[in-house]
Amino acid sequence: MATSGKTPGVDSARRVLNVLMLFEERPSLTVEEIASLVEISIPSAYRYVSLLRELALVAEAGGGHYVLTTRVLALAQSVNTSTHLRLEGEAVLEELRQSTGETALLIERSGDYATCTAIRESDMTVRISYAPGEILPLHRGAGARVLLASQGEPWIRRYLGRMVPSLQGGQLDNFVEALQVQQRQPFAISRAELDDGVCAVAAPVFVGGQVVASLSVAGPEYRIQHDALEKIGKQVHQAANDLSASLNQFPKSER
Repeated sequence: MATSGKTPGVDSARRVLNVLMLFEERPSLTVEEIASLVEISIPSAYRYVSLLRELALVAEAGGGHYVLTTRVLALAQSVNTSTHLRLEGEAVLEELRQSTGETALLIERSGDYATCTAIRESDMTVRISYAPGEILPLHRGAGARVLLASQGEPWIRRYLGRMVPSLQGGQLDNFVEALQVQQRQPFAISRAELDDGVCAVAAPVFVGGQVVASLSVAGPEYRIQHDALEKIGKQVHQAANDLSASLNQFPKSER
């Protein structure tokens, strides 16, 4: 059990990250400078720099100096995009909650899972509630399936092989085909896929042509049927388009 608040068993990983973070203050560093600042041996510093070069995070700049690569900029842009997404998404979720009367959610993909990153709960007595940060399977629920469908067939098949190994042969092909059909629709629908009696409607949010999240509205099935379902679907689709347009107005350097 750790007593200092540090994660045990990852000292080498911590040193590598400490080396990387040195570049926050200095645009270029030599191995000797890295060894001195992190208080490690020069051979160890060479090993850590070699690993960072292998991952294309640093590059040699001549004269024994190393600098960060543009891959780090791509990581920073990804963080900024996610930050803008959540900030812009808050207002969109509130509008969806008010216009539909149901719970509105912003859902993002994290590896093999979907995560609810923001939510606005319905004022109805009977309502659907999820906790921000809640982990959901990618293949169940309209909001998660929107994210799964955007990954492309090879990735989808690998994912299903990992997470739903019982889905094989014709069943697997049918599932993949259903996701491809779903992609061509303005919104996705799920009924009782995560919770009994719950209906959800979702649409993708795009940045630079890539799906970065989904907007979803969820509520009791008895309230989301027929005309109400079609109306909510159109509202979710329009809200997702509006959020996409807002996010794509940011310059790439700010994403």
